Amino acid sequence: MLYEAAVQAVDQALDGLRSGDILRRGNSVSKAVEILTELRVSLRREVNPEYCDTLGGLYSYLQRQLIRAHAEKSEPMFQEVARLLRTLLEGWSGAMENLKAAPEDGQTGDQATGATSLSPARPYSGEPAETKSPGRSWQF
Repeated sequence: MLYEAAVQAVDQALDGLRSGDILRRGNSVSKAVEILTELRVSLRREVNPEYCDTLGGLYSYLQRQLIRAHAEKSEPMFQEVARLLRTLLEGWSGAMENLKAAPEDGQTGDQATGATSLSPARPYSGEPAETKSPGRSWQF
């Protein structure tokens, strides 16, 4: 959901750049930067520090490129950020499809080895899917 919103915000920033709508471009860049901040602070370093550091670095890079693209009115920079976000979205979508395609018998390869399986409903949670926790209300 956040990747989709970030891609949409960057596309809107590109539209604002092309149409000369500075306010729309600025608001869209701000929205995308905020989404990337939320993604970065949501990383769980205790699960895989190296992966989180790499992904966190990518999110920071994307934020810097967005700010620079806005300041320099650079369509190629906006397009680079949009392309990278779409790649991340495709990867995430593929991971979710893999989770959905897992055997329904209640025992996956990870469970057999003792690893915690993630549910499509709560992919970042180490808790079982049936555990209730307070959710966030997102507004973009």
